Amino acid sequence: MRQIYTSPRQDNVDRIVALLTEHAIETSVTNRSSWNRPTYQRFSYSQRNDDRNSWPQVWVKSADDFPKARALLKDIGIEPVVRYQEELAMHRQPDRRPVAQRTASRVRLMVLAIVAGVMLIVVLKATAVL
Repeated sequence: MRQIYTSPRQDNVDRIVALLTEHAIETSVTNRSSWNRPTYQRFSYSQRNDDRNSWPQVWVKSADDFPKARALLKDIGIEPVVRYQEELAMHRQPDRRPVAQRTASRVRLMVLAIVAGVMLIVVLKATAVL
C-alpha cells in the first residue's frame, strides 16, 4: 500500500476515495474518525493542526494502480502526497519545547552576544585601535 492523499477535511478524503473507486482503484482510509462524524461539521483551515500524521489518509492498495491514481489526482489539480525525509519533517514542525525553555535559551544567547561584544571592545581599546 502507498499513501496517495491526506487532508484534515473528511469530505475531501471521501471525494478522493469515490473518484478512485469510480476508476476501479482499490483504496483504504486510515485515521478516519467514524464515531465523530455528523452530517455537517464546522471545519476551519485557520485552526492549526500541524500533525499531518493524525489526518485521514487515503492509501492505494495495489502498487500497480499507484501511477494511475497519481495521474487522476494531477488531472483534477491535486498534487499527490510527497513523503519527506525525517530531517525535512523535523524542520516543518514548530518548536515543541515549553515557552519558558525557549525564552531561557534566547536570554542565554543574548547574554553571550553582549559578553562577546564587550570583550571585543575591551580588546580593541587595549590594542589602541579604538
